[in-house]
Amino acid sequence: MEGAAQRFRAFRQSPMVHVGRSARLGLDRAISVNERLQVVLHPWTSYVVVPLFALANAGVDVRGGVLTDALTSRVTWGVVCALVLGKLLGVGGTALVAARLGLGRLPQGVAPGHVLGGAALSGIGFTVALLIAGLAFDDEPTLRDEATVGVFIGAVVAVVLGRLIFQVTAARRGQADADLPRFLDRDVEVGVDHVAGPPDAPLTLVEYADFECPFCARATGVTHELQARFGPRLRYVFRHLPLPDVHPHAELAARAAVAAAAQGRFWEMHDRLYAHQDELEYEDLAGYAAELDLDVETFLRDLDDEATAARVRADVASAEDSGARGTPTFFVNGRRHTGPHDAATLAAALELGVEVGRGS
Repeated sequence: MEGAAQRFRAFRQSPMVHVGRSARLGLDRAISVNERLQVVLHPWTSYVVVPLFALANAGVDVRGGVLTDALTSRVTWGVVCALVLGKLLGVGGTALVAARLGLGRLPQGVAPGHVLGGAALSGIGFTVALLIAGLAFDDEPTLRDEATVGVFIGAVVAVVLGRLIFQVTAARRGQADADLPRFLDRDVEVGVDHVAGPPDAPLTLVEYADFECPFCARATGVTHELQARFGPRLRYVFRHLPLPDVHPHAELAARAAVAAAAQGRFWEMHDRLYAHQDELEYEDLAGYAAELDLDVETFLRDLDDEATAARVRADVASAEDSGARGTPTFFVNGRRHTGPHDAATLAAALELGVEVGRGS
């Protein structure tokens, strides 16, 4: 990403063809090869290769009354029922019963209607079904053809049934979008949240971040640019979302920021932690407290205090209830921002909030 940024800056300063090609190549290399291949190959594999594979392996000659015989065959309709009803009851029923018995729980944002609709759509998977039909009726070509026709009929019926379930549950139960929450679960609390800018500013930008996350460190420049652009119209709120599975020092750093906030020096500690992301051990944090002229003894006591840990956990719980799963996650005027989080994109979202406010 840094290399791509440097090449783009060079192209901006010298907009020549070969410099532009270099910038494009750098941008391509900033995205993993796996993701690039998925984007390029997905349309061909999903809409060309897989259907051709299925049809080529089906090997059913529908001439000579084969299709008519298949439509009256118990094997054909047995396969249809297995793919449609079997998947619906097996996948959907098992998931819902397990959730009801407390053996697990549905992901946040996923409702029973979504589970049943997805279970019905699982009957589309015909490639393995064709393979099993070929193995089961290897010595019975007539039965194999009937089973193959049943597989294709089942796939079509599964599509129709799945769509019907989604439409009915959306219309009658309001289960239209299996998405994470999109709105801020807890309103900004002045005196509790870490707020930069006027408390009564008309625009609010909330960020859930991790002090050990390199992307969050880069996003600090974005927030500074937005604060300079909007001035007193914007209040910026920082909330903690440490990800200890990938950033082992993040939770301790978050507690250090809260401990510094108790002495009125949150933002100074905030900047210091981001500037030293690779130095977040206990001794390092004590050193930063000394550099900021904090009462180090009080700082260390607050660092280990359960109330400090509870303050961080409250932000993490708020992130969970608000649909924030990674860092950085931004909320623009209470709504979760999706898409790029560069300064221009976030500024446009904030400006939209200004226009909406004027219109109302």
